[in-house]
Amino acid sequence: METIVIVGGSSSIGNMISNRFRSASTRVITSYASRPPGVTVEQTDALCLDLRDDWSIDAFVRQVEVLTPQIDIAIFLAGILPGKSLVEYEFTEIDEVMSVNFNGQVKLIMRMLPLLTARSRLLLFSSISAQRGSFDPIYAASKGAVLSLVKSLATGLPSGARINAIAPGLIQDSAMFQAMTPERREYHRNQVPSKQLLRQQDLAEIVFDLCQDHWAHLNGACIDINGGQNVR
Repeated sequence: METIVIVGGSSSIGNMISNRFRSASTRVITSYASRPPGVTVEQTDALCLDLRDDWSIDAFVRQVEVLTPQIDIAIFLAGILPGKSLVEYEFTEIDEVMSVNFNGQVKLIMRMLPLLTARSRLLLFSSISAQRGSFDPIYAASKGAVLSLVKSLATGLPSGARINAIAPGLIQDSAMFQAMTPERREYHRNQVPSKQLLRQQDLAEIVFDLCQDHWAHLNGACIDINGGQNVR
């Protein structure tokens, strides 16, 4: 049975992705920042992880080591979007966004390296904002850093392991979607040629598929999933 670690698995998107992997009879380990997701499925373990805290990162990996000798798949979903312009940010908020969206995830990958094998697959979440910029420049920069990391680690992981990123647009019914005003949701919807946002269940299928062996030659890449609203 494969073991999957889902960082940020307590989110609505994380729950959907966790369910998809559990349906394939895999062992799922998820992280939560403050409140356990209430998962009772036998093959799921939920562990506390604060990506802003070095001690928490080390403790999380130690707990994972107790549960499994290796990580077959690691999916990094954690992220925060303040939705502020540069002048609206406090210094502490800049540090928090970078810690959760990038720095903490890099530290976590560093600590996970001994648990990775030649077949390990890592998938990080970037954003359409990393490709075209954003009203929130700190969020966009943090997601852009993810892409640079993926490119750099494509040859820096154990031989045979692979790392990739996906860059979705706004996801229907996600926490980010729910936090927006109806007008802002409609604006994002109208940016997509089909006038349809990506559904969470479809994203879960995409993530699951990208972790399968027929994608073995996908390494160091970013898959854009934005419906054509930003074509590179």
